[in-house]
Amino acid sequence: MVPVSWIGVALILLALVLFAVDLKVTGHGLPAAWGVLLLVLGIAMVFGVAATYPWASFVILVSVVVLTALLFIGVVASVPSVERRPVKTGAEGMIGEVGVVRSPVGTGLQGWVFVHGERWRATLATTPEGTSGRTIKPGQRVQVVGLRDGEVLVLPYYEPDTPGRPE
Repeated sequence: MVPVSWIGVALILLALVLFAVDLKVTGHGLPAAWGVLLLVLGIAMVFGVAATYPWASFVILVSVVVLTALLFIGVVASVPSVERRPVKTGAEGMIGEVGVVRSPVGTGLQGWVFVHGERWRATLATTPEGTSGRTIKPGQRVQVVGLRDGEVLVLPYYEPDTPGRPE
């Protein structure tokens, strides 16, 4: 039976706690750095006490530390880029999406559109030019420009560089 250093096991567990803390709080990687240090000490204490093959223990120690450090460096480095991305879910994620009309949408006429994999009640949005008497027929494409009271506000969608597109 191999003797186990319980202090080493405690250091490894504390390192895991610090890794979890680093994922939850904005510490800029400081808890993860301390976690890597405690992981090194913990593994050294657990395997170093009765190591029959000291090189094997050293290789395991270095491998675990390098992989853990790379993982948390990657996580910390990716957080700023994730924060700058546009919203893709919820009401904010619907704005700008293009859908297809299922039942006519027009001035004073609520219809249905299929957007983002869901069927939504739709109302024609008003533009500075006005939309009086305008109706969008089923099968035509629309773009979501807003949300109000659980329904989407839409305008006709024109592909870029479409001939006859209103300016």
